[in-house]
Amino acid sequence: MEKIAIYKLIILYMLDRAKNKIAVPQISNFLIENGYVDFESLVSTLSEIQDNGFVQVDAEAGKSFLVITQEGEDTLRMFIDELPEGMRAQVDRFLQDNGRALRSERDVTAEYYRSTFGGFVAHLGVREMENPLIEVSISVPDEATAKKVTENWKSRSTEVYQAVVNALF
Repeated sequence: MEKIAIYKLIILYMLDRAKNKIAVPQISNFLIENGYVDFESLVSTLSEIQDNGFVQVDAEAGKSFLVITQEGEDTLRMFIDELPEGMRAQVDRFLQDNGRALRSERDVTAEYYRSTFGGFVAHLGVREMENPLIEVSISVPDEATAKKVTENWKSRSTEVYQAVVNALF
């Protein structure tokens, strides 16, 4: 089997096993760090699996995620035996070891934009299984503050959510 076909199967297998969307940089890092692809092959592979309808790109909060389609699932089932067991085990370990980081990348959102009333608004959120747990919009005076708020949210959202729950319940 061609190398590019193996790369496609790895991505499809990863998305299928994750049971949810995965950020493109997470997939890219796995493939490059494990020596499966170089950057040029990666770009070509990602383009081909999207063009073939095996995945769809879901852009959200300035990030791109891949989601396996029904056609991608069908293709994976047809060719799963072509993907060596060692590669499957490596993907499974990656998903197990990085599950929290993968979920955080997908479920914790933070973006900011210029307000029509002056200043900026930081829009922050946390979802669990696609359901919003908390969404907060905070008006701030300038872009530097908005940037700081969104960066802090990514590392402290659990703490903030817990404080809100404790205060209200």
